[in-house]
Amino acid sequence: MSKINALSTLLLRSPIVWGGALAFCFFALIHGGVIADANVIRYLAGHWVEYVETAMFCVGLAALAIKWIDVERQRKRVGDDLLGPIPEGGQPAAEAVSLAGALADARDEASAAGRPVGYLERRLAEALDLVVRTGSADTLEGHLKYLSDLDAARAAQSYGLVRFVIWAVPIMGFLGTVIGITEAIAQLSPTQLDNISGVVAGLGVAFDTTATALALSMVLMFLQFVIDRREQALLGDVDASAWAALAGRFQMEEGADGTALAMARLGDAVGRNSMRLLEAQEQSWRALEQSAAGSIHRVFEETADRLQVSLARSLDETLGRWTDSLVQAQSHLSSAREDRWARAADALTTAMRSFEQHQKTLAGQAELLARVVDATRDVAALERSLESNLATLADSGRFEQTIATLSAAVQLLAARAQDTVVEPRRVDLHGVQRSGKAA
Repeated sequence: MSKINALSTLLLRSPIVWGGALAFCFFALIHGGVIADANVIRYLAGHWVEYVETAMFCVGLAALAIKWIDVERQRKRVGDDLLGPIPEGGQPAAEAVSLAGALADARDEASAAGRPVGYLERRLAEALDLVVRTGSADTLEGHLKYLSDLDAARAAQSYGLVRFVIWAVPIMGFLGTVIGITEAIAQLSPTQLDNISGVVAGLGVAFDTTATALALSMVLMFLQFVIDRREQALLGDVDASAWAALAGRFQMEEGADGTALAMARLGDAVGRNSMRLLEAQEQSWRALEQSAAGSIHRVFEETADRLQVSLARSLDETLGRWTDSLVQAQSHLSSAREDRWARAADALTTAMRSFEQHQKTLAGQAELLARVVDATRDVAALERSLESNLATLADSGRFEQTIATLSAAVQLLAARAQDTVVEPRRVDLHGVQRSGKAA
């Protein structure tokens, strides 16, 4: 059961679990339509990089919230008298065993109740452990200073996850910037310069992810500063409470041999070395943070310069190709228009010539038709004259002579009809003859 309780306590105090749950609830509210603000969706859930940034921010926020709750809980209990009042004249060092046992029982009860051990309980337990191990309280004051420095180092190390999140969120923003700029450059095309929606969308992703990362990291840094100040105040109160609970509690052994003194010196040396180690580690962390910040700043500046140069070069090349294409298209259209006008002029000239020839043909046909009409009139007049002559001949009795004259006239008419392409009207001589004979 103890392992199960420890595991449950670990899960309940895990920033990753609480941060993941918080991020899940936040994105569920967005996709469920509860959160419909356009700016929130744009800057916190517009791209998968923003999803990662928001999730990491939730993890850092959960870590800071757990830290804040723990600090406030310890501040409420920092004034508790865990060892009881100090008797007059102090206590023998041997009684440190019973005090350590009672304090261990209290720590076990707190652990069973799911309450983590605070700075004060751990400080007193470690100080009593020194007295129990050495059998003397001569070096207790130096050891308390060492424990104070050790707790300060532990407090600084407890922000490791938050520092990582504060460092990683801007890196994710820079990654989103690179991805957005890459997408924007990929959308550049000489044939689609009038449609730059893809370029604008890529640049929007680049700037939105960077802005979101910087804003979230600033919020985490501010919250870390506030909670760190509260924890430093708590450590000051713990130092005062531990000193009040242990200073003068145990009797000092004046006639002891050099073993206690050697142990005290060893403890002081260990404390000083540990303090130097912690200071060196803190300096190395600060140097690493400064170098990382400088590197990120230089990378941003170099990337911005390269991006500006590459965008200017790409736009110049694209505009040049587009201008050449427009000039070529304009010249091609002009030559095609001139060719079409030339072909239209030639077709119109040919049509005029055909019309003139057709007009001449119509004039010749009209003239021929007029000649045919005149010939028809002459034939009609001749027919009337012949009919009158035939009637006269029939009356006069000179029919044979009339027939000869009529034959000559018919031959003459046939010759004229060949010229006018008009078939001569046939004269029924036999009818006339029959009529003359009848007469």
